[in-house]
Amino acid sequence: MKPINYLLVLMFAMVTFVSCDTYGDYEQEFAPIYPLSGQYYVKVLDENNEELLMSTIEDDDESYNVYGTYMYLYNTADNDKDKLWIKLPNTSLFKQGILGKISCNVEELTFNGTAGNMVADGTTPVGEFTVTSGKVTLESVTTPTNGKADGIEVKYTLEGKTYTIKGFRRTGWDDDETWVEPITTPDDTSGSQP
Repeated sequence: MKPINYLLVLMFAMVTFVSCDTYGDYEQEFAPIYPLSGQYYVKVLDENNEELLMSTIEDDDESYNVYGTYMYLYNTADNDKDKLWIKLPNTSLFKQGILGKISCNVEELTFNGTAGNMVADGTTPVGEFTVTSGKVTLESVTTPTNGKADGIEVKYTLEGKTYTIKGFRRTGWDDDETWVEPITTPDDTSGSQP
């Protein structure tokens, strides 16, 4: 072989060995309140165990009532291990939303407490709410696509009324946006004949 070919083979071998350098797995970092923290797809029930309407969707052909929404649990700015923010957003139809900082126990996967109900900026309270019991149960819910997800149940009191939140950790699959029902209108022509 010619010296140039030896040189090319040697350079190719060096590039191959250098490019095969392996790196370890990156360590995943979590908030100090994990596995409580996260985004949950939930329904809200009133004192009579009736599902509350969150919003409506208008399509070209049909309209839909939406009974599910997203709720968030997330860490404080100080990364406290015993406090978390809870956020259940308000909508045009759903006025029972909450936003505030309450106590939590990460080992027991529970949270509760009374807090000022903040407006969207997180600094101005408009009354207060009390979470009497909040619990996350790991891999306890079978989702609509037959997967497993962490379940959540929360009881809270706002303006003298008690509500229950039930749902599961957001999966990113088609499990979300499943609590939607078409709005039906009564048939005006039934019972009348020309």
